[in-house]
Order: sequence, then C-alpha cells, then structure tokens
Amino acid sequence: MFKRNAKELIFKLSHFFEAILAIVVLLKVLLGTIDLFRIIWDSYINNSAKPVTYYELQDLFGYALLLVIGVELVIMLTLHTPESVIDVLLYAIARKLLLIPKDKGMIEVLIGIIAIAGLFAIKKYILIKKPSLAKINSSH
Repeated sequence: MFKRNAKELIFKLSHFFEAILAIVVLLKVLLGTIDLFRIIWDSYINNSAKPVTYYELQDLFGYALLLVIGVELVIMLTLHTPESVIDVLLYAIARKLLLIPKDKGMIEVLIGIIAIAGLFAIKKYILIKKPSLAKINSSH
C-alpha cells in the first residue's frame, strides 16, 4: 500500500515538474521571439542601406528554428505522443542542416536528409494513425 502511494506521488510530482519546465521553456521562447524581432528590426529596418550577408541570414534562420524547437519541446512535454517526439527531432535535424558551414562536405547534408526521410517514413508507415474529428464527423 505504501509503495503504491509513493509511486503515485512520484508520478504526480514528475508531471508537475514537467509542466513547470514546459512553462519555463515557453517563457524563454516568448522572450526569444521578442529578441528575434529586435534582430530583424536592427538588420533590415535600421540598416536597410547595408545588405544582409549570407551568414547573418543563416544565423537568423538558425535562431528562428531554435525557437520553433522550443515550442515543439513544450508540445512534446505536454502531449507525450510519439508524433511530438518525431516533430522535435525533425526540426532539430533541419536546424542542424541549416547551420552546416558551406565549406563542409556534402556527407553531413546527405546524412541529415536521410535522417529526415527516415523520420517521415516512421511517421507515415509505423505510427498508428488515430482518426481525426473531421473524418469522424464527415462519415455521419
């Protein structure tokens, strides 16, 4: 009896801490989004006479994808589904591919593309699909 109550308490505490971590990550993503807009304002509006370099644009995309990964991480922490884990991995690999330096070999890009293709294959063929509400409602 005592072991069962202790396990339930630990389980509830872990979900509570998980929710707190999700909120902290979400707040950081919100602050990061404000910072992203500040960077865009400084680079494109205030310095419109100076062209934006490839590396500045690459850094901007990398930062934006990092914020997307943060949002997907919050979704993963709240939903606990295999699909949400795969979505986080997809964005993380896409960000890594984006940040590969131009002077690196194509093998890293190829490995990243194969990894993304594998995740899409897992998502399409292995994960069990649940019927959506739109399909259920249209069948009546």
